[in-house]
Amino acid sequence: MGPLLEGAGDLAALAELDEAGLLQRLNHRFLQQQIYTYIGDILIAMNPFQSLPLYDKQVSAKYQSHARGTLPPHIFAIADRAYQAMLGQLGTSPHNQCVVIR
Repeated sequence: MGPLLEGAGDLAALAELDEAGLLQRLNHRFLQQQIYTYIGDILIAMNPFQSLPLYDKQVSAKYQSHARGTLPPHIFAIADRAYQAMLGQLGTSPHNQCVVIR
């Protein structure tokens, strides 16, 4: 596995993004228990079929008001970014937010 595969937390940054490459990278991240992956502004979440220490207060605190890309992909990052945008704290005026979970 090359260096692009190792640290690809945002697959949109890859030079080539086809279905086979996407599935290969997601499978690699799943095997490393990295269940969250960005593809641009989209967060892919995979069921790890086990409990992982991803949701305690310390993890939540790390994702409050952080710059995107400084921490691994996480649902807390999406929630904080939506909250900050709703308050107008991302350099724009406050505006409504919508998070689609499917």
